[in-house]
Amino acid sequence: MNRLSVFISAFLICFLSWNYGEASKFFSLGTASTKGTYFPVGRAFCEQINRFGDEHKLRCLEYVTGGSVYNIHALMTGELDLAITRSDLAYFAYNGKNRFKGLANHGRLRTVLNLYTQPLLISVKKDSGIKSFDDFAGRSINIGNKGSGKRDIAEKIFRIMNWRNSHFSGVTEYSTTQQDRPFCGGEVDILVEAIGLPNTLYSKLVEKCDAIFIGIPPKVARGLRNVGPFFFDTTIPRFLNPSYDKPVQTVGMKVVLLTTSSKSSRSIEILARTILNNLKDFRDAHPALSGLTKKSLFFEGIRVPLHAGVQKALKVMKD
Repeated sequence: MNRLSVFISAFLICFLSWNYGEASKFFSLGTASTKGTYFPVGRAFCEQINRFGDEHKLRCLEYVTGGSVYNIHALMTGELDLAITRSDLAYFAYNGKNRFKGLANHGRLRTVLNLYTQPLLISVKKDSGIKSFDDFAGRSINIGNKGSGKRDIAEKIFRIMNWRNSHFSGVTEYSTTQQDRPFCGGEVDILVEAIGLPNTLYSKLVEKCDAIFIGIPPKVARGLRNVGPFFFDTTIPRFLNPSYDKPVQTVGMKVVLLTTSSKSSRSIEILARTILNNLKDFRDAHPALSGLTKKSLFFEGIRVPLHAGVQKALKVMKD
């Protein structure tokens, strides 16, 4: 074989590898427990990508994980390719601040898209006698498992309210999957959660365990907003809280899908274009996604830069 033939063969191998091999990529997506909203939304995302797998050669599989904080660390170590988390945690991780101080290569985090708005929920039983945060003293509270988003936000509330564990009769660390039994059984009086609504777990708590959502005090709302612009005022409508007589004031945050800059621009572009081209189907896949628009996906409250592949997809769509 002459030099020209060797060169052409090498070129074709590289070309085909770039065009097909790189795109034949398996994406592992970190969610949270199966009873939360992250998991079904992550599954909906992967199903949307896999529907067109024969065309673009990408595959996606959702994984149960410890939650938002865990997902970011797993993304940075290469255990995950995609990670669902909250926008506030994404911001601090990208900037290497707070609990992510010392996170290696934090500046490589990139946004794929926003998913939905997640409200802070404080749940109690209707007949518990708990009407506000003033009634929490001496009661039991669940703050969630380590590595979860709910644990992070519970710790923020504790700091804002200057609470110690001794303020409560008990402080438990049940995950989203585990917390319904002790709450319905009377072991836990108060649940702290940040989760998309509607949600099957919380529908069960409301319908079968007489759970209600109570509002957060202005002090907590201000304290969380002061953490950063990713927290914003929102309400829980009455139809989601039927045993309560009015909408509940709380704060919300965006739930985002992250990756890293090391993931190929072409593959991430394909992911973004697949969702954009089939946005109605993605919206219909889960109630939490029902309000998605191109604006909410890629432009509202982005705190971590969009991946270069996403930017290219948006440019192509615009052109």
